Amino acid sequence: MSNPPKRRDPAQRFNAPKALGAALHRLTGPVVKQRGAALADILSHWEAIAGPMLYQETQPERLIYAAGAGHAATLEIAVSPAFALELQHLAPFVVEKVNGYFGYRAIAGLRLKQKPIHRAESPAPPPRASRPLSSEAAARLAAMLAGIEDRGLRQALENLGRSILGARR
Repeated sequence: MSNPPKRRDPAQRFNAPKALGAALHRLTGPVVKQRGAALADILSHWEAIAGPMLYQETQPERLIYAAGAGHAATLEIAVSPAFALELQHLAPFVVEKVNGYFGYRAIAGLRLKQKPIHRAESPAPPPRASRPLSSEAAARLAAMLAGIEDRGLRQALENLGRSILGARR
């Protein structure tokens, strides 16, 4: 007597259709991890990596991978023209900071590209609210401004006096 052949569950077939996302991640994950994620990390954390001075004058743009260079890349950085020479001297320091951030040799060097750096301005803080002047403080301010004849100067000094005397401490 021969045993009948075993039937497999169709859901466990090796050639069963699978979601593209599951297979794609397995294929592209190593490349993205080595290359794309490094640039995304550098761009999103540039202020923390570079520090406030370099952050104001520079902006990372892309990673350039040379054939056969392994994992290390060249980081292309846009730098304001007035700061380019300074950054050229600081290049080993910047490479060390980036590699220290990643914990491995992510970049081997820098390529500088001189161009203006435009950052979105942070909104100005709202003006501080001053408390109303007491009648005594208002009289003292009026006495200080009594000898000033120029109307524009008097108004400017009065505004300054009100903001100083009315500031919350």
